[in-house]
Amino acid sequence: MNTKMNLNRVKLFASLAVLFLIVVSCSKLQNLTGGDRLYFCEKYTTKEIGEGTKFTTGTITVMLKLSKPIGVTSVDVNVTDVATGKPVETFPFTVQSSWDYIHFDDVEFKEPGKYKVSCLKKDGTVIASNEVEITSK
Repeated sequence: MNTKMNLNRVKLFASLAVLFLIVVSCSKLQNLTGGDRLYFCEKYTTKEIGEGTKFTTGTITVMLKLSKPIGVTSVDVNVTDVATGKPVETFPFTVQSSWDYIHFDDVEFKEPGKYKVSCLKKDGTVIASNEVEITSK
């Protein structure tokens, strides 16, 4: 009887583990297939150049790919220090409400560290966010 109960517990645990992995995988897949995505590159001309999550101090370009038009004409790109949770700087940008693919040039990082970068509507609603690591030159 104990062996049967233990086997049922193992099956339950395995099922929950598989379910957890599916949920995590789907959230990662959404970033690749059509969910709102904020990411980083060295610069944007007609395409992203040097896409990544680790850069040196200075300016980078923040990219925003949306599943539908942004719907506003101005946004803020907010930079927060991950270690302290404190805002570092906010960069205001003008956009067109019909845009769903936007690049924000010259977002400056003066100090090394890990930062959470968020694109916010003026009412504070987060459109998308991601983390970037900045190292010394």
